[in-house]
Amino acid sequence: MKNYFSQLFRRFRFGFIFTVLVSLFLLVILWDRIVHTVPPGHGAVVWHRIQWPGSQHLRSYLVAEEGVKTTWPWDSFYLYDLRLMTHTETYNVVSQEGLHFEMDMTFRWNVMPSNLVLLNQTVGKDYLQSMLIPEIGSVLRETVAYHLAEDLYTVDRNEVQQRVYNEVTSDSLPNHIGSRTSVAPGVTITLLDTLMTNIRLPESLKTAIEGKLAESEMVAQYEFRVERERLESQRKLIEAEGIRNFQEMVSPAITDSYLQWRGIEATLELAKSNNSKVVVIGNSANGLPLILDTQEGRQLPGATSISDSVVE
Repeated sequence: MKNYFSQLFRRFRFGFIFTVLVSLFLLVILWDRIVHTVPPGHGAVVWHRIQWPGSQHLRSYLVAEEGVKTTWPWDSFYLYDLRLMTHTETYNVVSQEGLHFEMDMTFRWNVMPSNLVLLNQTVGKDYLQSMLIPEIGSVLRETVAYHLAEDLYTVDRNEVQQRVYNEVTSDSLPNHIGSRTSVAPGVTITLLDTLMTNIRLPESLKTAIEGKLAESEMVAQYEFRVERERLESQRKLIEAEGIRNFQEMVSPAITDSYLQWRGIEATLELAKSNNSKVVVIGNSANGLPLILDTQEGRQLPGATSISDSVVE
């Protein structure tokens, strides 16, 4: 038996070696169509070009697992990124007054892994250009047509971008685009948000709008100043009334003797300070002591002059 196999191998060894070499050559040439890698955060769809008789497999099926996958060389392997995606697109829009300008919209989305086969069959890998960008642009142009350019530049930006998001993800549009909370069947793309990032108005209109806003801020500033001055005048009036009432209350009780006593107390407090000074006690017109500051050689304000005092 051993000799039989040895003779058989020697007879067909050249054919066997040729078959192995051809197989290795085809494996090297078709390696990229046979062995596929699904990176992290990706999914894949395999489409069978040949449907084997009696096979129960669908023509297309989902390969969501990450790692290395193998297929027949004649099958098609479609790889999709399932992670968070973002894109910024510039649209030409027309405002309510017929003004043409450009607007940048940034939107983020996710591909639904469970409906990856449906996305591959209905739209394909180029769904950004064929589905997302046209759908968002259509709704954006329709929404901007109801707003003035100045309002879009100032106060209506959030309203417009929220309306665009609601309209694009609405169930009334059969575009297979859903919202963050959408669980409708057939949704292949989950749109997270739409943001209006930039509005490029004509330079003359932009300058006019900015000038108008600056003037509005100036008017508000002047109104604030007027209100501040009005409140300050009220404060001074109340303060003056308080001083007047105080004087009316204490004036009858203030006598010359009381004022002289308070002057003596103030003199004693000044005499306790560390500054060098000369205190002259005499019988001046008001009976108060004379205080001289010897450091600066001058008379303290409010003290009795030396010509009116008698030194004891």
